[in-house]
Amino acid sequence: MTIRRDIRIAVVGASLGGLSAANVLRQLGFDVQVYELFAKGFEERGGALGSVDLGLLRRIMGGNLNGADRAIKGHGHFYGDLWDYLYQGLRLESVRFGTDVQTITDARSDRPAIVIDGKPTTFDVIIGADGGKSTIRPFVTQQQPVYSGYTAWRGLVPMNGIDGPPSGVRIVNGIRYETLGFPCAGPDGPLWNCGVYMAMPYAEVAAPTRNRQVGSAIRDIPDWFVPLAKALFGERNAQFWADCVKHGKVTPHPIWEFAADPVVAGRVALLGDAAHLSSPRTGAGAYTAMLDAYALGTAFNDASSVPQALANYNQDAVSRARALYDRSRRAGLAFAPDRGHSVSPTKVLDHLTRSSDALDWAAVR
Repeated sequence: MTIRRDIRIAVVGASLGGLSAANVLRQLGFDVQVYELFAKGFEERGGALGSVDLGLLRRIMGGNLNGADRAIKGHGHFYGDLWDYLYQGLRLESVRFGTDVQTITDARSDRPAIVIDGKPTTFDVIIGADGGKSTIRPFVTQQQPVYSGYTAWRGLVPMNGIDGPPSGVRIVNGIRYETLGFPCAGPDGPLWNCGVYMAMPYAEVAAPTRNRQVGSAIRDIPDWFVPLAKALFGERNAQFWADCVKHGKVTPHPIWEFAADPVVAGRVALLGDAAHLSSPRTGAGAYTAMLDAYALGTAFNDASSVPQALANYNQDAVSRARALYDRSRRAGLAFAPDRGHSVSPTKVLDHLTRSSDALDWAAVR
């Protein structure tokens, strides 16, 4: 006995995890509708992936990697290429952009409903793939993300005429500061995709947004940013970041950490950032979201009922989320040993400019 294929599934969130889930579930024959708060697609969204698991992507897409408008590579991949490929795998009318899922009604029933513009629409299953500050999460768990004590400042800039990427490490009073980067393919040419990891107090960062991948950019880079890069890593690195500020985009991404237990309640389930948040140092954020989606499809394919499928998914996803959280915590200890008491970047800059340590580059490589 298998689950009937006429059940209706809502996926809230159309980033990589949400689109991956929609592809997997659609291939199983389910009626899937995706709702995305952002007003348009993410095919030109800034950002890059260090690597893409092509084997996992092939399984998500039903064994086929043909037909993409842009080549899907294993390394140095622009986010929008992969997003666009996953989007192409769906019926375009099955993804609704600019749609705010405000709440869920009858969350513990066999027919929960999402509410849009005050009007409920019922489904057999609701999947929350709606990012770090998920609207769906409170219907599954009351756990909340915790700030790690450090922030990744990400930079994207066209490679033409820009000397890069930056690479440097500096230890200040036992706290690690690091800058690194790699080239990637962008929609209009090759880009440098780079980052700076630095401790920052909770009071100086913003809470995770509904979709932490969108809308987190700031108009004005703090006055201390480039001078601190110079004091930490030297003139060459500072010049790169000055060029990135002037000709590209620099965006702060506070690192929030979280592992939901459970990820399923009734017929509502979580995946991706809604279920777990981790440091990019794990290299597993997008990968784990896509793995969640594939595991969800496997659970539905192998089970004889919706409750059984969701129970099997919960067991698998909770275990992986906990392992990812533990990796994230280990990765962050060097950047924020006491995450509740991180030192302000302005104080670090003041220390370095007033101290002879500012002239000691032995720790930089």
